[in-house]
Amino acid sequence: MRLVREALINEIIGMGYKLRSFKQPGFVSRYRQQDLLAQCAGDQREALAGVHVFPQYRLDARANGPSARMGIVVGLKTRYEFDLTVQDLLDRGFRVEGRYVLAQTGEVPYNPHLDECAYRKLVGAVESVRAGRLHLRDAPAVSEVGAGEAWLEGRLDTFQDVVAFLTGGRQGPLLERLEEEAFALTGAEGRLGRITSLARRLARGGPLRIAADVEVEIGVPLGTGSTGSSGGQVRSTPFAEPTFVFDPGGGKTDKSAQRGLTRLGPFDSESFSPRRPRILVMTPRPYQGSVEVFMNQFRRGVPNAKVFTEGFARKYRLTDCDIRIEAFEATGPRDATAYRDACLAALDRDEKPHLAIVITSEAQQDLQGDDSPYLVAKSTLMGQGVPVQEIQYETIGRGDVAYPLDSMALQCYAKLGGIPFVIAAPGTIMHELVIGIGSAHIKPSRFSAPERVVGITTVFSADGNYLLSNMSREADYDRYPAELLRALRVCIDEVKTRNAWRPDDAIRLIFHVFKPLKDTEADAVKDLVSGLLAEFRAVQFAFVHVSDEHDWYLFDTAAQGVGNAAMPSGRRQPKGRYVPQRGHAVTISSCEVLLTVSGPYDIKRPTHGLPRPLLLKLHRASTFTDIEYLAGQAFRFTALSWRRFYPSRSPVTIMYSDLIASLLGQLRHVRNWNADILRTAFRTSRWFL
Repeated sequence: MRLVREALINEIIGMGYKLRSFKQPGFVSRYRQQDLLAQCAGDQREALAGVHVFPQYRLDARANGPSARMGIVVGLKTRYEFDLTVQDLLDRGFRVEGRYVLAQTGEVPYNPHLDECAYRKLVGAVESVRAGRLHLRDAPAVSEVGAGEAWLEGRLDTFQDVVAFLTGGRQGPLLERLEEEAFALTGAEGRLGRITSLARRLARGGPLRIAADVEVEIGVPLGTGSTGSSGGQVRSTPFAEPTFVFDPGGGKTDKSAQRGLTRLGPFDSESFSPRRPRILVMTPRPYQGSVEVFMNQFRRGVPNAKVFTEGFARKYRLTDCDIRIEAFEATGPRDATAYRDACLAALDRDEKPHLAIVITSEAQQDLQGDDSPYLVAKSTLMGQGVPVQEIQYETIGRGDVAYPLDSMALQCYAKLGGIPFVIAAPGTIMHELVIGIGSAHIKPSRFSAPERVVGITTVFSADGNYLLSNMSREADYDRYPAELLRALRVCIDEVKTRNAWRPDDAIRLIFHVFKPLKDTEADAVKDLVSGLLAEFRAVQFAFVHVSDEHDWYLFDTAAQGVGNAAMPSGRRQPKGRYVPQRGHAVTISSCEVLLTVSGPYDIKRPTHGLPRPLLLKLHRASTFTDIEYLAGQAFRFTALSWRRFYPSRSPVTIMYSDLIASLLGQLRHVRNWNADILRTAFRTSRWFL
């Protein structure tokens, strides 16, 4: 598709736009009438003249697409830009210390067809300003730059701070109007309209000449035309929501996890222990009164609420729970030492708790390593074999506190080693293991080399249900094959015994992976696992890359949305117009499928943009290649999370693995953390939720 890409570049230039890059055609529409901020500014337009919000397009020519069509995938997003230099902002009194800036570094050669912003590159964060020069930190290439030759990075938080400053604190109504304008661009209906308009504009220029006597014609977006037209039709496979199971025999089921748990109790209610868990609550002393009220609601429930009226003990069929609140003095948000000392003192004073709840605040959530009270408390308590649940003080004060309490109770039960619910597995003659391999990048600063940490989660089928097995320790990326082998060996030994596998059985291993596997990696995994399963009749493999980083979107023009929500302007409209329901799979090639995992009912706010589907891509080394079956399985796994009652945006195999990698990657930077504790005290606890 290189020739098509080059033809698109010429077409964009012919339309009068400048290119963001020559590698992938894209442009910013900077016509005055396209500036979303200018449309909302009203009498503040002059004050905001050097700040903009423009539509940005990206075009990707694809040889494969739905209905076996070649086509162009159009990416569309809002772009925040500053014409004002840092010096302009300094002259007006705006503080820039700590903010990242862009400058023209010379690394991009001049080209008359390039967008002027393409030459600006991130150079570092402002440490100080002296004599018109910005002295930088976290700056690998330059240590300083002229303030008149630098621009603030176009991040949303920076943009909002600049707008607030330039409007004298009168930004509230303006940002609400801007949110509505941005939704008109990136929401499902607006996005489809913009893409259709671009397609028609490209088509007006006639066919694209990509070589001598070779032309390609651009049509309307696929699925928007009549049968037989260039718009064609898009076929989707709808998947039903999974059935939740609440007892090992499979007789207690419900289509709603939340309702089923309230009505039927947890899956392991007959065997769960402890029946009366001891729960330690660690809170800074200024929060003590509110925390006492909150924990009483946790224990007894929230009367007259829509959820969690029963409280933790009754909902999870426990005898009761013994709650001990320990208040301590802390000098400020960064006083992690106070958290450590208070946790150790509390553990010394009484019998070891089964679970600890640690109260933190929003001001602490971005702190890392030994500066983070949450991580330090988690490391201290887990080091003594106690799983930890965090709750922020700001959440305790919410008016709809029943909902966070309901989610917290679900997580607490799982951290105590319980199984709240499972989902029914489709009948198959093969034993299945599904292995999730997720990752996290741990970076102390923007330009520091990231630590890539890998986490592994395994799920297996048994007695007609999908059950979670062991979760791994974290492993550095270059050492994850060894950790994968260890995790698989433990899981296979456990499941082989539990399910009484026999030599004439057939085994299927499905890998959900956070990145596209290289051929050598897939072959290495097959070789490594084949040795573990050599005694069995047949072993099948499927390697599935699960991603949400792409420009594909799906639309349902028949979907009129749900509810009647109020927009910032006061007008009302349904949420999720043109948004497909959850569970639609659209095949885009023999090895790729798009899967909708969020539908209209999952949209929380009326200005929420169009949810992005998951892209599942099957590696060519796979010996099991039923992409539709694999998509249905991944869809069901989005409902298996014990973090919240509503579906997650990725299958639990990936989500749990990412959480494991992220938390363990952060905990390794806390003094005295010992990851070996996970193999013993936390083998059955979902400690990372």
